Amino acid sequence: KSFILQVGKDYRLPPATVRLAVTIVTYGVLIIAFVCVLAVFNIQLYPLILSLGVLSAVVVLGSQLLISNLLGGAVVYVEKPFVIGDLIKVGDSTGIVKGINIRSTTLKGLNGLDITIPNSTFLTTSITNYTRTKHYLIEVSFTMPRTINLSGLIDAVKARASSIPGFVADRGERLYKKGIDKDDIQYELHFWVSDPRESEAARSRVIDIIGQFYPGDTKGPGDAAKHPSR
Repeated sequence: KSFILQVGKDYRLPPATVRLAVTIVTYGVLIIAFVCVLAVFNIQLYPLILSLGVLSAVVVLGSQLLISNLLGGAVVYVEKPFVIGDLIKVGDSTGIVKGINIRSTTLKGLNGLDITIPNSTFLTTSITNYTRTKHYLIEVSFTMPRTINLSGLIDAVKARASSIPGFVADRGERLYKKGIDKDDIQYELHFWVSDPRESEAARSRVIDIIGQFYPGDTKGPGDAAKHPSR
């Protein structure tokens, strides 16, 4: 027990994890002692072992999800892909890590809601840690008439950098042509922000800047797709 408590202290494991480990070891020792006592009194162990094997199989099948959550929790504690306070994305869920326990991890979503993620998810789903990445790519797609010259768009975005929330200057702003037809050209503007929580505000401001290049009777940029860099 002292050894387990020391390991829990060294690795800063949650108290609940330490208690579970102590319980497992305690029952394991008791089972071994019980088997040794039976052997001393020459009691046949084969029927007992067979019964325990069947019972163990039933228990394992019934607790498969629990075991997966425990393994996922172990991965988080050992590999530390994130810590409390990190902004991460797991599958379709994005938020700040608020708590990590044996069964699940809790995020505070960008919309303010609490998100509970079973730890088993981390065994099969990629994790994006935005706190460690530092920079996030935003892509704004829009269509412009072929007659409009956009050679000054990047300079216009840079000149208004202070008005774009979280904008990271000189990180590699790029304007790409994605398609062309008789009257219009489809573009995609790439720029970077320092915090994905600023993505929508930054995107909105950049769309305003793009809109200044449109003729007065033309609609502004269409919907844009935002993709934080990995």
